[in-house]
Amino acid sequence: MSYRRLVPIVCLLALLGAAAFYWTQPAPVQYNADIRPIFNNKCIACHGGVKQSGGFSVLFEEEAFQPAESGELAIVRGKPDESELIRRVNHADPEERMPADHDALSNDEIEKLHDWIEAGAKWETHWAYIKPDRDIEPPNMGNDWVKNGIDGFTLETLRANDLKPAPQVSREKLIRRVTLDLTGLPPTLDAVASFTTDTNPDAYEKVVDALLASPRFGERWASMWLDLARYGDSQGYQKDPRRIIWAYRDWVITALNNNMPFDQFTIEQLAGDLLPDPTTDQILATAYHRNTMSNDEGGTDDEEFRVTAVLDRVNTTFEVWQGITMSCVQCHSHPYDPFKHKEYYELYAFFNNTADADKGHEKPLLRAFSPAHRDELEKLISWFEKNCAIDVNEAEKDNPATSLVERYDRIIAISEDPDARCAKAMELPNWQERLARLKSLAPPKTPVMRELPPDSSRTSQLFDRGNWLVLADTVQPGVPASLAPMRPAYPSNRLGLAQWLVDADNPLTARVIANRFWEQIFGIGIVETLEDFGSQGAQPSHPELLDWLAVEFQFELDWDIKALLKTIVMSATYQQDSAVSPDLLEKDPANRLLARGPRYRLGAEQIRDQALAVGGLLSEKMYGPSVMPPQPAGTWQVIRNVMRWENAKNEDRYRRALYTYWRRSSPYPSMISFDTPSREFCVSRRIRTNTPLQALVVLNDTVYVEAAVGLAQRMQQEAGPTPAEQLHHGLQLALAYPPSEMQHNTLETFYNNTRAHYDQHPEAITALVPDTLSQEPATAALINAANVILNLDEFLNKP
Repeated sequence: MSYRRLVPIVCLLALLGAAAFYWTQPAPVQYNADIRPIFNNKCIACHGGVKQSGGFSVLFEEEAFQPAESGELAIVRGKPDESELIRRVNHADPEERMPADHDALSNDEIEKLHDWIEAGAKWETHWAYIKPDRDIEPPNMGNDWVKNGIDGFTLETLRANDLKPAPQVSREKLIRRVTLDLTGLPPTLDAVASFTTDTNPDAYEKVVDALLASPRFGERWASMWLDLARYGDSQGYQKDPRRIIWAYRDWVITALNNNMPFDQFTIEQLAGDLLPDPTTDQILATAYHRNTMSNDEGGTDDEEFRVTAVLDRVNTTFEVWQGITMSCVQCHSHPYDPFKHKEYYELYAFFNNTADADKGHEKPLLRAFSPAHRDELEKLISWFEKNCAIDVNEAEKDNPATSLVERYDRIIAISEDPDARCAKAMELPNWQERLARLKSLAPPKTPVMRELPPDSSRTSQLFDRGNWLVLADTVQPGVPASLAPMRPAYPSNRLGLAQWLVDADNPLTARVIANRFWEQIFGIGIVETLEDFGSQGAQPSHPELLDWLAVEFQFELDWDIKALLKTIVMSATYQQDSAVSPDLLEKDPANRLLARGPRYRLGAEQIRDQALAVGGLLSEKMYGPSVMPPQPAGTWQVIRNVMRWENAKNEDRYRRALYTYWRRSSPYPSMISFDTPSREFCVSRRIRTNTPLQALVVLNDTVYVEAAVGLAQRMQQEAGPTPAEQLHHGLQLALAYPPSEMQHNTLETFYNNTRAHYDQHPEAITALVPDTLSQEPATAALINAANVILNLDEFLNKP
């Protein structure tokens, strides 16, 4: 063989050998992927933020590489044989071996620790505290299935798991899915028919845009936010008296419908009162943190419960915007994440200077109209001013929002003690009706935040072991050192903190909030633990997708909530059919790989509102004081301070669930059955349960029985004369798509059996069928069939 032929062969063999060596080498040990889980699961309980046994902690890098109390270095970079950590995890004596009082580490875990130290023991910041790459791009998968950036990430993950996307869901199911997701209500049959027959390529996008523009949008998404705001119509604790704070709820609905950018949405709620020349609405927004509970029972210490409220504001702010479980840091440094005990009280100092003080009067109060009523009030007040010849001064013209209350008071005073100026007006038609409507819109007094003046400001001190009576070092407002620093230009108060939360350098807010919206659409977050992005929280199922969504939301969409939601629902990932094969169900039961569309049980508010909607009962009335639809008698008797529950009349009986009176010690029972929280504290995610009680509620609760009566009436009035036609129409009203033959036949059999029962027991009809309907066995049987429809799995779940 010639030398010239030998050289390429030798080179080829060398390359193959190098490749084989590369392919057979194990991946290098990574701190976040391999070492942090060992520390968190096996070591940090004794060597972390609560305990530092032997003077050794693996919570912070600087602590991990310092000498322990013995003087030994637990970790010597590059030298595992000189590292006390390796010696102790390998020790033969159970009294000396670590972890103490627990099973020994596995050989694999010990090998990882050894290799990590040998490679230099490189420390890594937890993924959530690293800024997402602003240049991140979705992978180009070269596939026609991809509709937007979300799909590139999804398809890459599916291919890595030898999976393919599901087919697109039917148009009827898609419009029901997206209408429920964006507005919390089902589509009308007209909307379904219009969409299914629209052949234009942008037909679906037009539907999405219309839903985002609907006033129902703000009501649906306010429900999510009010859980985070721990909104309630009572003060909490055992006495739990009434609190008038519904104007804040109206502010949230209005802000969402107006698509207020999320950074502004954040700043106004946390510190609207500290903005330059704040508007009435910006001050009203600060009621967010007046949703904390207060306790004016006899014998309670006002300062204790004021402090409790401030602590709750710290914990809630960091759970909602940062996904950080900060409450444990009140008593000690965080057990698992890099937040020190002192840093908690530096955050506490931001909130410790407000004027509220756990008093029964709940001052400071803002007497202001709900933003939703301002246009109507302006017209009403102007009508009275014109017809009563009242002069409006120039200052009031310059500040109409502030002056509206003063103008209102003037009209009310004149109406109660009329003089000659209004004699003519009182003779005009509709005078009394207009006056009654004006009085019904009286401005409520809403608890809000107000900063104490400098000469009355409080000194903030660290609580020794979290005890508010044992004060230690004085602290100044500040943010945790492990996160982005606060810009010097930001003030050291709530406004500065709010600005820091939405700062471009903050790594968490955009991730956390994008994940919250994703969870509401897909039923589970990319990070399942919405409340905990720390090292003990769940790992993201699609980390690059989460980073891309965060960057898109904050920088490309400029915090536009509706645009973010549109991006999600326009994706092919969202539009997949939710049907699942047994193999896929076994491989991915929770749909973490996104190989199918989202299908899960609807929330309590959606279930109630949907039943009222298909029953033709749902009121479109928006805003105003909370209402009291029927609830079981005696529900509040268990509470020491018994307020009267007065069942709402007329359309207030059928308002959206969002407007139901929310008493913290005894929330509305039928919604509690579907997992609404009490809202005594912030709740990031509702855990969906499945209990027989839920079926009993839908079958028997007053609102669902009345909805069934309404649905039966629609079935009689809108469909043909035969039971088969009526039942078919009822199923289609509820499900938005034509029922299957099996569904129809099963329901028809039930209807026939029930009708036969009423033929034999006509006395049972009057107990079910209202006087307004025909007292015939067919009517009673149809109501029973409608009741069954409202309890169908397909009705209670997203398609």
